[in-house]
Amino acid sequence: MSPDDAYVRRVNRSHGDDRRVWLSSSFRVEIVKTGLEKAGSINRLARELGYRSRVHPGWSVRQILVGEQPFPYERLLKLSDFVGMAIEEVMTHRTEPQRITVNNTNEALRAHGLWCYHIARMRLR
Repeated sequence: MSPDDAYVRRVNRSHGDDRRVWLSSSFRVEIVKTGLEKAGSINRLARELGYRSRVHPGWSVRQILVGEQPFPYERLLKLSDFVGMAIEEVMTHRTEPQRITVNNTNEALRAHGLWCYHIARMRLR
């Protein structure tokens, strides 16, 4: 494979692969809980991360918390700065979307005292 082939492969790769980050359930819940404690509410945390919905800015954070969607990399970077954690340390907890299960997520929510966000089921990805 020539260097030109590698360049073409890199350019044609889906840009969403690197911009979307799935974190392991226990770490995801832990870092969001830390952010919630520092911000004071899910809506304030969402605004700190750059979500601007007037109705419910915290909806995306809730979806991320329960494993329904991945972190956009830019928002994860803002969260890591907000909670005072290096992004390199956060990225060590990156995982595959198939490894995120309802049981793992619910156990993590219960363990960190966020059982109010318990989900009965998850949609298929």
